[in-house]
Amino acid sequence: MKKLIEILLDDIYIQSFIIGLILAVFLSKLSRRTKLNEPPLVYYRFPIIGHTWSFLTDCDKLILESREKYGETFSLYVFGQIMTIVGKETTHEVFRKDQDFSFREGFKNQIPTHLIFRHANLDEKHAKIVKEFVAGKLTHIISRIQKNIIKAIDLCIGECVEPKVIHDPRNTLADIIAIPAANIVVGEECYNNEDILETFNNLTSSILKLLRIPPILSFIHPWLHEQFITIPLRFGWNPISKHKKVILNRIKPVVEKRLYDKKRLGDAWVAPLDALQCQLNDPEATPDLDPNNANYDNIADVICRIIFSAMAATSNGASRVLYDLCNGNELTIDDIARMIKLDSFVKESLRLITPIVGLPRKCISKSCYTFANGYQIPSGRIAFINFRDTDNDEELQGQNPTEFRAYRHLERNSPATKLERNFLSFGGGKRACPGRTFAVNQIKIFIHKILLKYDVRTNNEEIEPKRRYFGPFPLPVNVDLVFENRKEIVN
Repeated sequence: MKKLIEILLDDIYIQSFIIGLILAVFLSKLSRRTKLNEPPLVYYRFPIIGHTWSFLTDCDKLILESREKYGETFSLYVFGQIMTIVGKETTHEVFRKDQDFSFREGFKNQIPTHLIFRHANLDEKHAKIVKEFVAGKLTHIISRIQKNIIKAIDLCIGECVEPKVIHDPRNTLADIIAIPAANIVVGEECYNNEDILETFNNLTSSILKLLRIPPILSFIHPWLHEQFITIPLRFGWNPISKHKKVILNRIKPVVEKRLYDKKRLGDAWVAPLDALQCQLNDPEATPDLDPNNANYDNIADVICRIIFSAMAATSNGASRVLYDLCNGNELTIDDIARMIKLDSFVKESLRLITPIVGLPRKCISKSCYTFANGYQIPSGRIAFINFRDTDNDEELQGQNPTEFRAYRHLERNSPATKLERNFLSFGGGKRACPGRTFAVNQIKIFIHKILLKYDVRTNNEEIEPKRRYFGPFPLPVNVDLVFENRKEIVN
């Protein structure tokens, strides 16, 4: 009996210690707020839980009501940490201040990309490759993109003399987008292999599985959750391992041949136009043009990063544009054929599928950062962009900003690739998405080719005009689509 009492007492002491530790951490967080002129912390009813439940179940209401009551800049307490939400006046201040706000550090809090892409962790080099290839070479590869989109549509949808129902449109569209994307990333020599296309289609979802682990430990301290979800990564497991192996197996013979041909032919050698070649042009990746010394881990990781950055956004964007067209929004076949109004249509679709809040930036100032409005946040605080504050603003968007208006951006002569205060889908500042030109052009060409060839409608199912969300993230639509050959094709 005495031993039993001692064991029970020990358990009580341990439990008391854990509870005390939790309370100490919680109180220390609150005490730290008194040192700076911080944005107002939105009122919450339940200690420790804070705004977590409202953030997950009705984020839209939480953000809109907080904005109305507390102003453009405010803070929430979610999963054990304070996050600051910045609105339309402060958003571009955060975008411009690279020395004070880091997207890379902010994103690491959600997905540990620094451990996933161990050999391609330099954002500058990754962005340079994308910009150099996409911005510099797009005019030369546009015909290849069109050819491969037509090829992909024929392969994945085919002839529809009789109506054909596609029961999983999002997956079909991802298969279509994977073909032209793979062609200009890994090159003509190996893009068409089934395992490569599967990697382009599935790599992003393999990484996003990490988000399924609920950050319960963050209620004690966010550091504990970060350590917990990275344990497998620190011991060798990686969600992209199988995809990286596929890429390495396919590109190695291509790299060997290209380096051999370049060394043998010299200036007479004509370099292929693809992202892989942009890497091979880097002496650090291919010293002395010797394939035995090539940094294959770096090359493969950069390719994986490009896939992760581009594939899901492009296929989801194409999917949403197609559904918006099926939802009865205005766009005639003449508009599509001449590409006059399609760009505005695409931009409006992309504007309305942004998250409620997103694009986390971590404050990396030495002690704190002082906004132009006078509020201060400490170093280490994550600032989230309030997309709602920009997207729902009538002054920035024009009349009825929450409604889909196909020609909203045509009136301003504002293309979908242009970075503006009223359009945040691709971010802003120096860290804006470097691949936005490629993504937008792929979507436009895809929609153009689809609607010149098919009549597309839903399978007697209505698409809800109101977007649905999980937390701040929009849930994708995946209603059955019916494809039928267009009776009159406009050339």
